[in-house]
Amino acid sequence: MQAARFAGGSVPFAGRTRREFCASHRRALRSFATSPRADIAGLTLRRGNEGDANTIRLAILREKMNPLGLDPRRFVVAEEDGRVVGFGQLKPWETLSNRPKGDFVGNVVRMLNLQPNWRGQLLELASLVVMPEHRGRGVGTALLNRLIEDSINAKDPETLLKQETTVCLLTLKSTVGFYERAGFSVITSEQYVPRPLQAELAAGKVVAAVVADDECVAMKLESLDIEEM
Repeated sequence: MQAARFAGGSVPFAGRTRREFCASHRRALRSFATSPRADIAGLTLRRGNEGDANTIRLAILREKMNPLGLDPRRFVVAEEDGRVVGFGQLKPWETLSNRPKGDFVGNVVRMLNLQPNWRGQLLELASLVVMPEHRGRGVGTALLNRLIEDSINAKDPETLLKQETTVCLLTLKSTVGFYERAGFSVITSEQYVPRPLQAELAAGKVVAAVVADDECVAMKLESLDIEEM
């Protein structure tokens, strides 16, 4: 399975600056980044803060989504007329096999030969929610773009998109079309789902079947090769 590829960081990759890469990324995700719906009159995008915690948590619970890992500072929040209309996060996953030799967990992972089944850095697009009355207007499009671009420019090495980055997500089968338009594709074989997400996927399948009468699926962002753009 091919990993999603990005260029970024404090120095140019493949002869391109960060600004040039952002432009290439927009072209690659045509239905998201170049769509006129990406700019919505009156919509403001900002970083989340502690004051958003309750709003995010309640909306997540209403949508019957995973309420864990909801650090509001990692979110991008969409506001209109002072009200939160949507939000989402890109959550970094640690590569445990890269921990120092003296680390117990790292040693166990290496002993069991649980090497990453993904390439580069692993990010999970998680908790992407648009309030029901604001759906169909491109709010999700705008949020996804901002999340990716914020990661390109992030100072935190955990969230900085590197030249090789795998971006995955878990979602209901009924929402697959939205993410396919953004360049994601369904991971058809569970052996290719990144290991940190496999347990969450298994639990999600049970919850989705019981609560939503739907199926939980894993998706990945299609490979971006900026050399070919």
